[in-house]
Amino acid sequence: MDKKKRNELTILRKVYSETEYEIIREGESPDFTLSDKKNNVFGVEVTKYFDTPTSARFKNISNYTEKLINSKFIHKQDIGILEVGEIVKVDDNGKEISSPDKGILRELPQSVERINVLKNIISRKNIKHTQQYDKSMQIDLLIYDSGDLTAGLEIQRHQILNYLQKQEKANTLVSPFREIILLIEESNKSTMKILLKSI
Repeated sequence: MDKKKRNELTILRKVYSETEYEIIREGESPDFTLSDKKNNVFGVEVTKYFDTPTSARFKNISNYTEKLINSKFIHKQDIGILEVGEIVKVDDNGKEISSPDKGILRELPQSVERINVLKNIISRKNIKHTQQYDKSMQIDLLIYDSGDLTAGLEIQRHQILNYLQKQEKANTLVSPFREIILLIEESNKSTMKILLKSI
């Protein structure tokens, strides 16, 4: 099993536990075929949410932050988006303390932009479902977010979660997938599960 598939398996098991679901097959369209305890067979397509391609590079290119800080490498699409700057610490009295450490600055997308990215992911996967999947098999879409969707200011987090919870309650999303499950990994390491479409 390659690194990508191991990563997908880790995400899969956050929703479909080993004790409840047996993996019948690993593949690409869909990523996994599972069987539950009643011998119901269904597929699961696993994908990740990144708010921008820049964010994806931070998480997928080994030591990307370190490479940027040391001016050894920057992806051409990140030029002008990312900025290396000095970290300034603030003590308990509000006094700024200069630090030899450096960090990476980037502007986070607004709430609407992030929601639109999520909608585009679902739209692309809907097209893939129509074009590539076995029509006789029910398939779930599992979208994993490792922190991009709700990152930043608390007001943005609140706006985004409010929108997602309304979608979950309404359950009006039109999609050929049986279920669409969004998993959000919070900064405190807890995981939030939102059913964007349920049966």
